[in-house]
Amino acid sequence: MFMPLGWASHRFGWSPTSVFCLNFLAMIPLAAILGDFTEEVAAHTNQVVGGLINATFGNAVEVVVAVQALHANEIRVVQASMIGSIFSNLLLVLGGCFFFGGLKYKEQSFNSTAVTANMSLLALSSVALALPTPFAEYYEVHDDNVLVISRIAAVFLIFMYLQLLVFQLHTHADLFDDDDDTPTEMSSTAALTGLVVVTLVIAQLSDYLVGSIDGFCTESGVSRTFVGLIVLPIVGNAVEHVTAISVAMKDKMDLAMGVAVGSCTQISLFATPVTVLIGWATGRDMTLNFPHFEIVLFVLSVIIVSICVSNPKTNWLEGSLLMTTYVMIAVGFWFERVQEFD
Repeated sequence: MFMPLGWASHRFGWSPTSVFCLNFLAMIPLAAILGDFTEEVAAHTNQVVGGLINATFGNAVEVVVAVQALHANEIRVVQASMIGSIFSNLLLVLGGCFFFGGLKYKEQSFNSTAVTANMSLLALSSVALALPTPFAEYYEVHDDNVLVISRIAAVFLIFMYLQLLVFQLHTHADLFDDDDDTPTEMSSTAALTGLVVVTLVIAQLSDYLVGSIDGFCTESGVSRTFVGLIVLPIVGNAVEHVTAISVAMKDKMDLAMGVAVGSCTQISLFATPVTVLIGWATGRDMTLNFPHFEIVLFVLSVIIVSICVSNPKTNWLEGSLLMTTYVMIAVGFWFERVQEFD
């Protein structure tokens, strides 16, 4: 119902707030449909592969937006969207899975092998983010040492992500086979086609929504820093939010964890390093030199989540803890004043 309104709001130049809200509302049911297609793909393969596919489609939109921002030389926009997406998936989405799944089931279990591998690699990515900081203050983006370190770290992060894929899909694939005998309602080809089509529609609506951000900030008075780090990632990750929570409430925790934690790993070990290398290729000084405040919060978030998933069982209290952490971080970002995106 909101899709034609979302398109019309962009086409006929309605107010930025109208464009933002209508396209946001249109994306929510589309995200739910995408979740159904993901479940179908997972039923044809396994929950880990299904989660990986969903994370890939969910992050495709963010990577496209980041590359466009990079070409416009808006380094800060790229950095904010990337680390904001990690916070959103790691704390809000994962917390939502634990909380809403825990309201329906007293305890839920998941495959600890996959989660441990993902969390270990997230910890590695935090090292890559911390490396450039001793060499330059945040504003010295053009420091040669920072660029070299960031580019070398980006290559190694992508190499580690490729190893994770080999681990999950080839050498240790048997560890991730689940006994879920859910009957399939469509062929794998139909499910994948549905994934592609719905993702493309969401990408178009996201484009309208992102284009309305400037006007939305002006009309609402919300800072662009907060929008970049909190609002945009929530909208951009609507696919993962709806999918992960809906499958968690069906007690498919491996699929939910594959979407939430897998998406974080994909952003930190693949999407972010790729933007660094694209920047290198196009003469844009994209680095891993993030503001110190954000790096500290990222490391602490990884530690908190690692503690929560150290036991392969979840409950609603852990979910509430993670979502509360996200809200506290959002409050901190509300008052953060870094370099303006302009």
